[in-house]
Amino acid sequence: MSEWLTIRADAYCDTVRDGTHDSPKPVESGHRLITSKHIANDTLSFSGANCISDEDYKAINQRSKVDVNDLLFSMIGTVGRVYRVESEPDYAIKNMGLFKVSDELKSKYLYYYLQSPEAKRHIDACLAGSTQKFMSLGSLRSFPVIVPGDEMSMAGIVAVLDSLTQAIRNNQQTNDYLAA
Repeated sequence: MSEWLTIRADAYCDTVRDGTHDSPKPVESGHRLITSKHIANDTLSFSGANCISDEDYKAINQRSKVDVNDLLFSMIGTVGRVYRVESEPDYAIKNMGLFKVSDELKSKYLYYYLQSPEAKRHIDACLAGSTQKFMSLGSLRSFPVIVPGDEMSMAGIVAVLDSLTQAIRNNQQTNDYLAA
């Protein structure tokens, strides 16, 4: 194993942004507008998500378009929930952190890292707000990411964690089937 490096998120990622802060007018049908409350248990729940017009969708995506391999990060309320985008999205984001990572290996590594005890301690240390906790965009950009110094080590770590994640998902599907 090579040495470990600490890299700021804005240097590790292609870019670090956040979603719109505007509140587009809901419409009957269209594209979904996702917020932090829609991230749950390694999935996105579209339940309760408002639909927005094509015009609002395009305007939001000029600032914060979500792509495959990007990470969505809850930065208001329940801070620190993470979702990794694995298929082409048809939604826009509001009040949510966006780690844009075009490289699949780096995306997966960051996804797992943001769930680590080390990352959770850093998140807790960065929280602001008394009534509703939040993490600022500046804190997301300067988030320290601890990475192995070579790609082969990173690939090995991701392979092990991918295997464990798939086993957990399989067990959850079995449990859901048996409960039904």
